[in-house]
Amino acid sequence: MNDTKPEMAAKVQALYMQRSGEERMMMCLEMFDFARQLMIVNLKAQGYEGMELRKQVLIRTYRNDFSPETLNKMCQRIAKS
Repeated sequence: MNDTKPEMAAKVQALYMQRSGEERMMMCLEMFDFARQLMIVNLKAQGYEGMELRKQVLIRTYRNDFSPETLNKMCQRIAKS
C-alpha cells in the first residue's frame, strides 16, 4: 500500500540522499531493530517465551527468505541449543 503523493515521496527521497551512506545504513539498522522489538513485544503478549519465542522471531523475520523446510531445520537447531 502506498498512499504517499509522488511529490512528497520525491522530497523524502531527496532528504535521504542528502545523508551519507553511513547515516542511511544506520537509519535502516535502527528501523529493523525497532520493528524487531515491536514483533517481540507482540509475541510475548501472545504468550510466547524462551525457545518458542526465538523460533517465532526467526519464522516471522525470514519466512519470505527461506523455504518452509529450511526454516523448520533452523527451528530444530534452535530447539537443540
